[in-house]
Amino acid sequence: MRRGNFFAVTAVLLVLLLLSVFTQVWALPSAVESVVAVFPEVKPLAVPSVIWGVIAIACWQAVGVIGLRIAALARDDRFDASAYGWLRAMVGCLLVFIVLVVSAFVALNVMGYTTPGVMLGLIGGGLIAVIAVGCLVLFLVTRPALRHYSQT
Repeated sequence: MRRGNFFAVTAVLLVLLLLSVFTQVWALPSAVESVVAVFPEVKPLAVPSVIWGVIAIACWQAVGVIGLRIAALARDDRFDASAYGWLRAMVGCLLVFIVLVVSAFVALNVMGYTTPGVMLGLIGGGLIAVIAVGCLVLFLVTRPALRHYSQT
């Protein structure tokens, strides 16, 4: 990986990680508090939603940190079969996020709190994670086969 590309990828990932920490610490609790002030009937969901949000954001933060590690491996031209463990860890983090999305979707449906914005956000976030998992799994499954055929 060229130095400029590595710098750009690292800068974007670091900015996103800092923004996600800001979201976890301040923006998410503040947004939940303002919604509860306007709609007091959602007060029972306030604490679980903040906890869910912090855990969901942590899944994406782990993906970002793993992305930094993979970028460093690519920069040093050491992206080989040993890097696949990092990609599998990324798949694991994304699968945890998908489980969180599905559980939130089911729980909110059971409790009757199915506002369009929240449901569309869950569906959108879940679809992005499913697409990312699909791409990573496809890469992990086809890469060894391509290496095998290229050696013959």
